Amino acid sequence: MTIAEWSPFLIAVLSLIGATATYANQKRIDRRSALVEMRRIAYRNYLSSFIAMSDSPDRVEDIRRKYYQAEVELLVVGSDSVIQAVGRLSNFYASTNDDRLNRDGSEVRRLVAEICKAMRADCFEETKLSIDEIRAIVPIA
Repeated sequence: MTIAEWSPFLIAVLSLIGATATYANQKRIDRRSALVEMRRIAYRNYLSSFIAMSDSPDRVEDIRRKYYQAEVELLVVGSDSVIQAVGRLSNFYASTNDDRLNRDGSEVRRLVAEICKAMRADCFEETKLSIDEIRAIVPIA
């Protein structure tokens, strides 16, 4: 057989390989985009439930339940760096729970800023904002 006789077969095989590679790559991109969107939603839910919990003078069970649900959602879809930053804030809250009315607000703002920076880096791949710039707009007194 000559190359001319093999060329339709080779073209078909190369087309199949190219189509398979393109499909696999697009599938990977779609999964990554879907995960980033799930993370963005989970991160917004966590931050809003944290702010609601930190603003509440009382231990309102519905607020706390929503906050705990948001933490669990983070465990499922959050990046390692976000989960580690949230863990530091949770540990700080647990260690200062006995004197929660006198909790160091500047430390809470710093820890929340670290969480926000990790979330931004995860969802936008990089962030040029410093911890101090993020901390300046953290809505915690």
